[in-house]
Amino acid sequence: MAQKVSMQQIADRLGVSKYTVSQALSGKEGVSDATRKEVAAMARALGYRVRNGGGTDGTINRDLQVEQGNDAPMPLVWIGLDERHTHEPTFWQRVQQGIEAGCAEHHLRPHFFTFQRDHSSTSPVQILLNEESFNHVSGFIMVGKCPSETLLLINRKGLPIVLVDHEEPVILADAVLNANIEAGRMACHHLLSQGCRSIVFVGRDSFAVSFRERFWGCRLALEESQSQSAKSSKYSLQSASNSLLTGQEPRIELQLKKWTVPYGGPSWRQSLERRIQAAVDVYSSQEAEEFAAGAASLLPGGFVCANDEIALALMQLLQSREIPIPAGCRVVGIDNTAASLEAAVPLTTVDLAKEWLGIRAVESFVRKRLRPEAQHEKITLSARLIIRASG
Repeated sequence: MAQKVSMQQIADRLGVSKYTVSQALSGKEGVSDATRKEVAAMARALGYRVRNGGGTDGTINRDLQVEQGNDAPMPLVWIGLDERHTHEPTFWQRVQQGIEAGCAEHHLRPHFFTFQRDHSSTSPVQILLNEESFNHVSGFIMVGKCPSETLLLINRKGLPIVLVDHEEPVILADAVLNANIEAGRMACHHLLSQGCRSIVFVGRDSFAVSFRERFWGCRLALEESQSQSAKSSKYSLQSASNSLLTGQEPRIELQLKKWTVPYGGPSWRQSLERRIQAAVDVYSSQEAEEFAAGAASLLPGGFVCANDEIALALMQLLQSREIPIPAGCRVVGIDNTAASLEAAVPLTTVDLAKEWLGIRAVESFVRKRLRPEAQHEKITLSARLIIRASG
């Protein structure tokens, strides 16, 4: 069962005061329409409920309160979660909160279960499908990367399926996704606009499709910048030759590299530390000030990390080696977790949907139940760059 949501939690997510949230939810003056709508949307996403008689604004109350249905049993929807994500609080638990809020709004009864990344004949999914309670299931919402074999097994039941943050070509199903390619593209373009000519992407393709797509976005941004540069001849061979003849410094070619770290395993931080150490070892015998300056020259101008957790670990490692951020190296994360704002150097990041990813998945599920003959949809929620001190 979801925990009770407080006004302070809503305020923390939006970066406003608890007083502002209270004023907005109660319909009182002193709060702009835009802020009032943001508060109502976040409250709805978190599953906040206004007490009876607790507000004077009828619209907000109608938006936040779920009317009691009749005595008919609520449809049962099974919601599968990748077992690796069940205790991850910064992203996946917030997606789950959105699903719970969406189910409450649409009078659905959620039943959560976990699936394993590697399908087996004794997987929890296969056991669940053979249970007597399955006869009452109205469909599935599958969250995260699910094995194709597991999805095929579920698909044989002929019930609606909605995939969250994952696509599967072997079955027909609706999918609700974040704009992961656009997130990587935004992050990389931002670093390029700050003068970074060498960029490293840190992640692990096999961990999640979203990680791979975020790297594709970085690569797309670099190709776009190179194409634009070629048109203006800024980075052409002829331009470099002319620079040498005139004694001017030739422009540096744009570069994008990838550091693969075993994210999701127990040793990924150590792997990342070794990567950084390898880049600065040559300066290990120099004084601290010279070491920092030299290390910065060996490291790229900027890093795009597959998520905020990797970015925050990277910044700690850089700072422990006295490499200043952003003067020595810029860092951009993706996801906009609470920790990204609370870091010693607040992290520049790309905001992606969390609670709304879950809410939209439920809405898609309701649509498929009401109109099973409708064309399958792929819903992509937009990304937003948040510029802070790290880059």
